[in-house]
Order: sequence, then structure tokens, then C-alpha cells
Amino acid sequence: MIRSAPTCLALAGAALLASAALLGATPAQASDLVVHEVLSEQPLSDAPDMKVVISQVTIKPDGTVGRHAHPGDMHAVVLRGGRIEGPDGAEQVLAEGTVIFVSAGDAHGPLRNLGDSDIELMVTYVVNVLEPFSWPVE
Repeated sequence: MIRSAPTCLALAGAALLASAALLGATPAQASDLVVHEVLSEQPLSDAPDMKVVISQVTIKPDGTVGRHAHPGDMHAVVLRGGRIEGPDGAEQVLAEGTVIFVSAGDAHGPLRNLGDSDIELMVTYVVNVLEPFSWPVE
């Protein structure tokens, strides 16, 4: 389930989001138009099979994040927003300051940056290290 504030967007995680990269180059988003920079990756205290990954995800103009899922929760804050095409094909505004939450295993995406400038997100993933970081979902 995706929950966002101040507005509930049917985003798919933008960056996703984002997960977007998931990109270090995750198959779901492998593209020069989606950049995923891992800022920190640490084990979760008292949970040896879990880790916390903090990333900055940049979705460049016309960049697309494919439909995908993660083996843990994803939390994101939109640092720089813009216009996107959401999973339903409708144009939406992803506002700066929007908070996005995607539960473990929930598919999110696709989304595409429709604007002329980058969309940026700060994303925190809490994922199981025994599973792939993300996987494509049809």
C-alpha cells in the first residue's frame, strides 16, 4: 500500500521511486535517465537479515521507473518535484515535500518524468539481505 502526504498519489513509489534505482542498476530501472546513488547502507540493529539503505534517486526528464517491488518497506521524501505520468497513465504533480511509503512486497510504478527538470527523492529502504533488492513486476 502506498501512503503519501500531503497528497495521496497513486504513485508507485516514485521513486521511486524510485526506487529507481534501485539503480545501482537494478533491472527495473536501468537507464541513464534514472540515477540511484547509495548514500548509506548499514545492518539493522538486532536483525541480522535486514539492512537499511539510504539513497538519493534522480529521475531525469523522460526518465522512467518501471513497475517493481522490494523485500522491505520503502520510505521516500520528494526533494524536488515535477510532473509525472503515473501507473494509470494520468498526469500527476509530485510536489516537493511529499512523503511516500510503500509496504514490503507491494508493487509500485511505473512512472515517468514529464517535465523539463530532474525529480529528486531521498529514499530509505529497509530490506531483507537474503532477497534481491528489487524485482520487476508485470
